[in-house]
This record gives sequence, C-alpha cells and structure tokens, in this order.
Amino acid sequence: MNEIKVESKILEIGGDLDLDKGLQKAIDAKDTIGGVIECRVSGLPVALGEPFFDSLESQLAHVVFSIPAVRGIEFGTGFAAAKMFGSQHNDAIENMDGKTTSNHAGGVVGGLTNGNELIFRIAVKPTSSTPKEQTTLNWETEKIETISVKGRHDLCIALRVPVVLEAVTAMVLADFLLLEQKIKRVL
Repeated sequence: MNEIKVESKILEIGGDLDLDKGLQKAIDAKDTIGGVIECRVSGLPVALGEPFFDSLESQLAHVVFSIPAVRGIEFGTGFAAAKMFGSQHNDAIENMDGKTTSNHAGGVVGGLTNGNELIFRIAVKPTSSTPKEQTTLNWETEKIETISVKGRHDLCIALRVPVVLEAVTAMVLADFLLLEQKIKRVL
C-alpha cells in the first residue's frame, strides 16, 4: 500500500487569496473574518468507502461538520460543477488503475475512492465573538441593546482549522482502511 499523505492549507481569508490582506481587512474593520481551507489526500487505495449511506464523502462531511464554525464542504469541482455540462465535468478514465485525465470528482466516484487525489474544501465562518458593536435582544430586559465582546478572541478561527481538518480526515480514512483490512487492527 502507498504512503497516505493528508495535507490541509488555508486558500483564502475573507475572500482574499492574499491571507495577510484578508486578515488586515478584519483588523481594519475591528471585526472577525472567515476562510476557506483545502484538504488533499494522496496515496489512497482504489475503492475505499461505501457506495451509498456510508460513502466516503458522507462520512467526511459528517466529521467535518463536527468541527465548530464549519459551514460548508465541497469535493473536487464542488459548487462550480453546477455551472458545467456533464461532458465537461466527467473524468475520462485513462488507464486500468482508474486514473483519470481530470479530477472534477475530487477523487471519489459513487462513494468510493477512484485512485486520484482526494480533494475537498471547507468554509469556516467568522467567529461570533467580535469587538464590533452590534445590536441584539437582551433576554432579561426584553429590549434591543448594543453589545461588544471585550477581551481576547480570535480574529480568524480558520487559522486554527487546518490541523484539525487533517486529524478528522485521517480518522475517517483509518476507519475505512480498517474496514477494508488494508491496515491491521491493534488488540
């Protein structure tokens, strides 16, 4: 079996590919900001996963949505696939190992790995704890009041997420590898 490598990186902060500029936008606004993180996994065996209820995508989505502040996940081409024709999105198979000429599916077809790199991205919301003044209902007075969160809080919690994303991805993959007896159980 190939060496499996799981790597995550922040792609953008606040819609900006220049991460420092994205962070600076939040600093200048005295607010918090979100980000997009990509995870790539190489070295996976073909046919890892299940075809329906326990597909690789559904199991990854389940654990990813357990990470606080995650608001979305997309595999391969993701939401951009909604703007494509099927003939554009199809990944043409080029050899008997299942390798394809493109990777619009993000390495998973029909719930199973297809031999390509597994690629998915997640959206992380800005933290709610912000020093920027906002209005909200005070439950005790039943009146709308202005609040501002004081003290230390994260400018961008997306900065903390890549290592967590790698860990939960590895957990899901280890579970499937155990089920397929690709790795031995430790008793």
